[in-house]
Amino acid sequence: MGTLQRYILRSFLVAAGLTGLVLTFILSVGFLFQVFQFVMRGASAGLVVQYLAASLPEVLGFTIPLALMVASLLVFGRMSTDSEIAAMKACGISFLSIMRGPLIIAILCSALGFYLQNYAMPRGHYVRRTIANRLALDAGVQLMEPGRFIDEIDNLAVFCDRKVDMTDENGKGYTQLFKLLAIDRRDGFLREIQADSANMRADGSDLVFTLFDATITPPDEGIIGTATFKEFTYRCKDVVSRTKKYLKKPKDFDFQELCEAERDAKQQLKLARKPQQKTDKDQQPISEKAAAKWHCRLKFLLNYRLVWALSSFCFVLVGVPMGCQAQRKESSKGMVMGLTIGIAFFLFILLSEALATKPAAVPWLLVWTPVVICFVTAFILIPKNQ
Repeated sequence: MGTLQRYILRSFLVAAGLTGLVLTFILSVGFLFQVFQFVMRGASAGLVVQYLAASLPEVLGFTIPLALMVASLLVFGRMSTDSEIAAMKACGISFLSIMRGPLIIAILCSALGFYLQNYAMPRGHYVRRTIANRLALDAGVQLMEPGRFIDEIDNLAVFCDRKVDMTDENGKGYTQLFKLLAIDRRDGFLREIQADSANMRADGSDLVFTLFDATITPPDEGIIGTATFKEFTYRCKDVVSRTKKYLKKPKDFDFQELCEAERDAKQQLKLARKPQQKTDKDQQPISEKAAAKWHCRLKFLLNYRLVWALSSFCFVLVGVPMGCQAQRKESSKGMVMGLTIGIAFFLFILLSEALATKPAAVPWLLVWTPVVICFVTAFILIPKNQ
């Protein structure tokens, strides 16, 4: 490696490293806040460390591509404004040779991104959800977040507008919930529980709600109507258990598991499209619509992970020529255009993810749109810089 290549590579790596550290800290704030909640609820140091370690791959999956994009824009924008790029070209060095070092780093980062997206991140997501599920069960759903349903407990979903952690006169902790809505399916039928406020605490393996100004619909199986209570104690028996495990979801599948699930879903879809024959109810395939949505979701997730892995290479491929567009009088031109490409990349991914269960929208192809845009943009700009 020549002196010039070492100079370019060193500048690029320093900028990418510093940017990556800053972005990693910023994106870790959400996880640190969750860890703080765990600590306040008495989680052990081992669980906290395990949770943080499991969160790191997901943070790196975002920060690495962004750091490479920012480094490409900053380093090559500075070299362009200082006429270093022009001097290299005047010495007969091609633009592709100038890009060689950053492109090699981008390829290595894309390989790392493939590992993160398909192995480290699914495993980390599974570990985090398992820890959260365990703590939620042990502490009587104390990890619930206001404004969303908590469904860590089988057949019981709980929602509240606001919560406050309290301590009674005996020093025992409980959680006060406001505007409670609970859906209980544990008895084989759906029961809706509403209350202006409720005190929630764990009692052994049971979860106990003391409801105030509450309604229960229906009050019991076979009874039609709504029961109203000024104060009522509602006990969910045997729901707090260390033995319950978080079941894997598609986001928790590694690459091999996801491929196998996609193949099985494809086979299910084929069976669902065949004319129905009279079989036992348990042996009947799922509906064609449900099978199509499930297969679409898995197929999208496979392509989604590949696109994320390629984002590092795409960002460098576009960021370097974009950075070189900067001139002394227009030093922000390349930066703005490059960041626009980066934002558009993520927006397309979010759009396709919103359509992940809509086969008619072909989201597994739509998710590749930003990659195509990046390659087309690079093939236009790189020859201009030769």
